[in-house]
Amino acid sequence: MAKLFVTVLTLLFWYQVTKANAATKPNILMFVIDDLGWNDTSYKGSDIPTPTIDKFAREGIRLQQYYVQRVCSPTRSAIMAGRYPYHMGLAWAVISNGHPFGLPLNQTTIASELKKGGYATHSIGKWDLGMHKWEYTPTYRGFDSFYGYYDAAEDYFTHRVPAAAVHLGNDDDMIFNGLDFRNNTKPVTDKNGVYSTNLFTEAIEQVIEKHDTDEVPFFIYAAYQSVHAPLEAPQKYIDECQSIPYKNRRTFCGMLRAVDEGIANITMLLQAKNLLDNTIIIFTTDNGGQTREGSSNWPLRGNKATVFEGGVRGTAFVWGAKLSKLNYDNNQLIHATDWLPTIVEGIAGLELDKDKWALDGYNVWPTITSDSETPRKEILINLDPPRNDFIGQAAIRIGDWKLITGVPNCSLHRMHKGDPCPDGWIHLNGSVELPPFTPSLTWLFNITADPYERNNIADKYPDVVKQLKERIEVYNATHIKQLAPPIDLRSDPALFDDVWTPWLH
Repeated sequence: MAKLFVTVLTLLFWYQVTKANAATKPNILMFVIDDLGWNDTSYKGSDIPTPTIDKFAREGIRLQQYYVQRVCSPTRSAIMAGRYPYHMGLAWAVISNGHPFGLPLNQTTIASELKKGGYATHSIGKWDLGMHKWEYTPTYRGFDSFYGYYDAAEDYFTHRVPAAAVHLGNDDDMIFNGLDFRNNTKPVTDKNGVYSTNLFTEAIEQVIEKHDTDEVPFFIYAAYQSVHAPLEAPQKYIDECQSIPYKNRRTFCGMLRAVDEGIANITMLLQAKNLLDNTIIIFTTDNGGQTREGSSNWPLRGNKATVFEGGVRGTAFVWGAKLSKLNYDNNQLIHATDWLPTIVEGIAGLELDKDKWALDGYNVWPTITSDSETPRKEILINLDPPRNDFIGQAAIRIGDWKLITGVPNCSLHRMHKGDPCPDGWIHLNGSVELPPFTPSLTWLFNITADPYERNNIADKYPDVVKQLKERIEVYNATHIKQLAPPIDLRSDPALFDDVWTPWLH
């Protein structure tokens, strides 16, 4: 009996120690804003008023040399798994509903690693990392809860997703269309007509309201649908943007105003519950802005889906009341793959088996919080090997230098079929300032001296071009087949009560 009593006391002791250790760890709130451009927040001089975002950016640490991938799924996989997308077969394709692929199951996630360390983990908003099997969805990837949608884009009010046309081998095409909105794994069918930004804000607030501050810290992955197309917002938000003369930009402004209001409500709730001072806020885009849909990357070159700076240089900042160095511009190289080790090791203070997971990311928490030199010396911006009649694309940044080879703009589109994402400089009114035509498929820029990529100096520095191409070839030696399977006819929502549902087992 005495031995049993001692054992019980020991277990209680370690429970209290574990509970106390968890309680001392910071909460982590990560905002991922979809398709936010370089020139879309007023702290950077934008015409769109974003007072709450501005407040935390100005008080926090602004990441000025931070890179993402050129489109959504590759960046979200890099954030979640800490690896370059091409190492996971996800370098170029967007993971849309009906397509049987996603973030490979042999990869860890931020949520899985934090959950091991006692965190409560919640995913709210856009997933975009696979839904053909339940195992690919958030509550099977380390998240305790999920409230949101699986696809890359959907209607903000009806929460429905029309799939890409299905070519049937004749003159007929088929369009799949279904509801894509879940609370954990259960379809949400009673929110038709309610704006998704407001729904996601309310869901985040509910998580915070229910949070037991004496038990465990939380990680909230707050991936707003905004400001991705379609351009939709309640009129009251658009009315706040009447000074903007361009229609698309005005609606886009309304969408971002709703996000800014949501962040204000969330942070005020954290303050009211005495949680804000022990919360680290991370704010990031997933790629450059889509200028055809009202966004702006000015004065950077290019836009979403290009590997010019306007497509891959990301708006991002970190805020925390207890951080020792605040209110400054951090100019160290940082990449989306760095978030997993930075969050798990740097912020949460947990152990991470980086060799097991073959991470490409670095723990840059000391770099962010003290402005010390980054351990990252280079960023593989993209590696998309040739296929069919696509000639390939690669881009890398090493120090001041950036090299682009192959197709510079949309690797999802062939050059001779038009240019849906121009590689010039796009003004707020939508006009494009194109560079002089050149048949060259090699671009070299000194980003420090020429941040807007106006001067291709590849001919002037052939040795630098050679050096950077050699680094790309080193990466290319480890690439795997990139995934982009066609839509599966068995995924038709009509087979699942009009709801997009995992269809493979």
